[in-house]
Amino acid sequence: PHWWAAALAVALAIMGMMALRCVHPPAGSNPVIVFLTAPSWSFLLTPTLAGALLLVAVALVYNNLRGAKHYPQYW
Repeated sequence: PHWWAAALAVALAIMGMMALRCVHPPAGSNPVIVFLTAPSWSFLLTPTLAGALLLVAVALVYNNLRGAKHYPQYW
């Protein structure tokens, strides 16, 4: 891959985060890692999906243990 493709991927990732109003600066490094290592789809999906699911699960447990509000409202 060309150097400009990695730069474009980072720019698009940052623009997407800004459009969704959920900027997380370290997430800009994900496209760089993908372009530098050229991993397979299974490597990309497994850690990313597992990390996202774990993060949501921990957030749900923590939020529901606090007792102030319960999320989600309906199961």
